[in-house]
Amino acid sequence: MMRRFFASLLAGGLLAGVGAHAQDTLAPLRFQSDGVFGSIDLAAAQRGFAVYQGVCASCHGMKALHYRDLEALGLTPEQVAGIAAGVKLADGHAATPNSRFKQPPLVSRGGAVPPDLSSIVAQRSGGTHYIYDFLTGFGPAPAGVTLLPGHSYNGAFPGGQVAMPAVLHDNAVAYADGTKATTAQEAADVAEFLTWSADPNLSTRHAVGVRAVIFFAFLVIVAVLTKRRIWRERG
Repeated sequence: MMRRFFASLLAGGLLAGVGAHAQDTLAPLRFQSDGVFGSIDLAAAQRGFAVYQGVCASCHGMKALHYRDLEALGLTPEQVAGIAAGVKLADGHAATPNSRFKQPPLVSRGGAVPPDLSSIVAQRSGGTHYIYDFLTGFGPAPAGVTLLPGHSYNGAFPGGQVAMPAVLHDNAVAYADGTKATTAQEAADVAEFLTWSADPNLSTRHAVGVRAVIFFAFLVIVAVLTKRRIWRERG
């Protein structure tokens, strides 16, 4: 019985965090990457890359990534090669899987330079949820608030005024998997993609951590049972 208990304990623990399934992100708002058992929702991250590529990449670079890195999101080498081939670099040549993500021309919005998004989730308090809140936080300025020239109101941004306009809207991109591209869905998906880009090893790291905890818990139980057996034999 004890052996069966340990076997089930190990089997359940080793699978925790590895077999996580994609979930409904929006009802209620919840990200698969959240928590110590979290893992990247690859389907959402792939859609988020489509949002980045179709909407965000015109202003925001991701200089830490190469196109080949997209294979870690579940894309095939052929798909990655096709994506890269459709990108023309500054030198006029098509990108290859070994090319870094294309960097947009340097722009300034009201004196603010759009930040690189490679690790933006790690740089912002609230991480994934902040990115979602920011992208869905645009709206009319409250009464008594006068916006600076060229600024928009965003309730999630410190101070409320941001030089970036609202860029997401329903059907801003067409999802290949048929998911309805609402503004909220686009924001959630790109937030998951940026979570992955900031920590590409998140799923593996969490899975290894769970395995380590289960393994050491198993050792502690074995040690306690062994000690009790020795004391019974001596007694």
